[in-house]
Amino acid sequence: MLYLVLAVGGMAGAVCIAFRSDLRVAETAAALLPSVGGLYLSWAAFRADRREAADGYGLDRIADRLAVAVRGQWESEAGVRRLNDPYPLPVSWQTADPQFSESWSLLREMAGDWPSGRSAPPPGWAREPAGLAGTGGEITEVFLERVPTRRLVVLGSPGSGKTMLLIRLLLALVAERAEGSPVPVLFPLASWNPAEQTLESWMAERLARDYSGLGAPESGHADHTGHADHARALLEHRLILPVLDGFDEIPEPFRAMALDSINAALPLGQPLVLSSRVTEYGDTLAPARGVPVKLSGATAVELRPLDAPDIADYLKRDAGGQDTTAAARWDPVIRLLGTDAPVARTLTTPLMLFLARTVYNPRPGEEATVLPTPADLCDPTRFPDTEAVRAHLFDAYVPAAYRPHPRYPCRWSPQQAEHALRYLARHLQHTLGGATDLAWWQLRRALSPRIAQVVTGAVLGVVAWVAATVVGRLTALLAGLDSGWQTGPPAAVVAGLAGGIAGGIGCGIVAGLTGGIAEGVTHVLTAGQLEWLRTALADGPAYGFIGGLVGALSSKLAVRQPAASRPQHRRAWDWRMCALGFTAGAALWFSFRHSYGSTAAAVGALANGAVYAVAGGAVGARASSLSARRPGAIPTVRTRWAWNWRGFAVGLASGSAIGVTHWTVLGIQSLLTGTPSYTFTTMLSFSSAFGLAVGIAHGLAGKPADLTTSVGPAAFLEQDRKIFHRLWMGVGLAVGAAFLLCYGVEYAVRGGIPYGLGRGTTSGQAISMGPLHILNRGLAYGLTVGLAAALSHNAWWHYTLARHHLAAHRHLPLDLTAFLTDAHERRGVLRQLGTIHQFRHIDLQHHLAAPGRSQEPGAAHPPLPSPRSPLPPAREP
Repeated sequence: MLYLVLAVGGMAGAVCIAFRSDLRVAETAAALLPSVGGLYLSWAAFRADRREAADGYGLDRIADRLAVAVRGQWESEAGVRRLNDPYPLPVSWQTADPQFSESWSLLREMAGDWPSGRSAPPPGWAREPAGLAGTGGEITEVFLERVPTRRLVVLGSPGSGKTMLLIRLLLALVAERAEGSPVPVLFPLASWNPAEQTLESWMAERLARDYSGLGAPESGHADHTGHADHARALLEHRLILPVLDGFDEIPEPFRAMALDSINAALPLGQPLVLSSRVTEYGDTLAPARGVPVKLSGATAVELRPLDAPDIADYLKRDAGGQDTTAAARWDPVIRLLGTDAPVARTLTTPLMLFLARTVYNPRPGEEATVLPTPADLCDPTRFPDTEAVRAHLFDAYVPAAYRPHPRYPCRWSPQQAEHALRYLARHLQHTLGGATDLAWWQLRRALSPRIAQVVTGAVLGVVAWVAATVVGRLTALLAGLDSGWQTGPPAAVVAGLAGGIAGGIGCGIVAGLTGGIAEGVTHVLTAGQLEWLRTALADGPAYGFIGGLVGALSSKLAVRQPAASRPQHRRAWDWRMCALGFTAGAALWFSFRHSYGSTAAAVGALANGAVYAVAGGAVGARASSLSARRPGAIPTVRTRWAWNWRGFAVGLASGSAIGVTHWTVLGIQSLLTGTPSYTFTTMLSFSSAFGLAVGIAHGLAGKPADLTTSVGPAAFLEQDRKIFHRLWMGVGLAVGAAFLLCYGVEYAVRGGIPYGLGRGTTSGQAISMGPLHILNRGLAYGLTVGLAAALSHNAWWHYTLARHHLAAHRHLPLDLTAFLTDAHERRGVLRQLGTIHQFRHIDLQHHLAAPGRSQEPGAAHPPLPSPRSPLPPAREP
């Protein structure tokens, strides 16, 4: 890439030197033409080397590195979830009802008929389904040796320990894995929609995101679906052993479709593990309507309730031992175990047992006397049934998790934490349609798109005003130019284009108005030129509209979507956008009148309004939304660029159309009044620069990283924030260079550029644009358009907007990342799966999302501390 830039720059410099030195430009250019072929061959060789290096990176080695990441991830998660503290619960299982499994004789026959089948069954195969029963660590032996097909379904009631057992199995499989063999990876099925995405593409997406991308080394846009990446290659070569958790969390209408997709994507011969609640899985196998679907070649086991002696031993051991005062507090509860008492039946699942120990058992250094007593659970008046006990434990869990900790002081009181967690649960349940994945980049869905457009547009307008007007004035002062505050380009024009790239028409109009108002007020305050305020206010909506149209539309067309995923709707004429376009274009009358008079300005404004109206009516609806808010947009995590020729070509064409339209309208007014207008070469320079700016903004995009390490949400956010700054700098430099190149070539060829036509001096006389004017244009467009491109390709900015908005309304803490990290690592309320968080159990999420005290109208919101405020006093539950 560096060689290419230097070569192109050298050729352009040679042409300029030839012109300035009175050499024959045509002969010089002709002499340089043969080098174009060499440039292409050098670039092709560079690309080929990159592909060969990528292809030489063996999948076996990638799988081995992925196994290390998986083991580290789940060993850490097991520690956070306290699965081995004080010791692993003895979860046991038995053979499930025969309706959930293939017949045992058929399973043995299937396994024997595989291409790699044996002439005789291995001695480890169970002789009958009853041989699958076991406890604890035996699950590894059951899966690897006793099940002939190695396709196992783990069934259980809510909170029975299915995920806990899968984690133990996964860690054991990783420990026993040989080099180059399949890697067990846990996939939470709640985030998969089988109606929109195949299982293979969904698993590849999860792998690439959760393990810092196993991304494709080939060039191409990050959203391009035609290139296979490492994650997909691992799946295709069966180097991933899928552990599919939470089949019951798939919405009921899609479960049969999901099971059929699993059979198609993971056929016989592909080992897998699937977990589900019993009722939901049974309803899928025997639906009231439709054809029954069963997981091919699989057998099923069902988790059993915990035994009373195991429950008693576990509670006493967690309380410090048999003879401690804290352990003795459980005696009234232990005496009821094994009976039909509500508390006895509730504590038979690992989930309820974990909640009870968290609520009632003291931590090291904590006095048991300040905690509620477990004997309260035996009160039949307060807790007449198991649902009452479950609701009480869920209610008490969050306050207990946020009790003062001797080693981990907390910045949030139990009331503040519960308020924030309830909001997050409702966000998942209602805003995200019952999703379980708490991804920081999806928090933008809690923010109104209009608010995001207005704030983004206002920021870009201010940046454009600083870069164009303020820096231009400083340039004039330092260089002694007579152009004053008009040295830089119009802030409204710069801001409108940038706003359109970042956020569509709405954002473009806000950006253009903000930049125009700031520039106009500056001229009124510094020179008393009220006319410039009207001009700037007219430029704002006009260039904001057309810049938004071009920027947002080109960003949508830059990504080639598969035919199946394209929205199937009729392209109707958008009268609202048509009227808005005409109004914005006709408003330029206030800008044209200063140079051409009222009559000619009216003709130009009507012509401009007609063009904008046609463009808005035809394609306005497609360009009215934030480009970075497209469905499925996820953060960028790598600085290796992927050049998108489609995006560049669309941007170049649409951006150039602005320059041609502007030049044509000015030309009509010049013919009517006999005043000079921009020359054809000036139009060509402006159109080329404008088109290159839009093209570069959409031609460069980050791609997922190559590292095969597990990345947490906080690290993922930090990566995306760093990419934001690098995108800003990279695209900004490229756009600035494009303006310098286009204007610089015209300046070198003509020896100057007529500048102004109503801008420049207080008398309205045009002045010649010099090198410093050109430099200021490159700086202004580069800084502002580079920022807009970073905003359109990045998720960090919209997360930041949403976070501040929700903190201002006292829904969430301002330092949300720290809150979520603390909730996962210190409190155990959340669990972490790669780059996303989830509530520890889906029933906890549903409980917090249900209407409660903090949701009642008029309820006071507990004040949430700012990052630097003192820690609030925490009260005991």
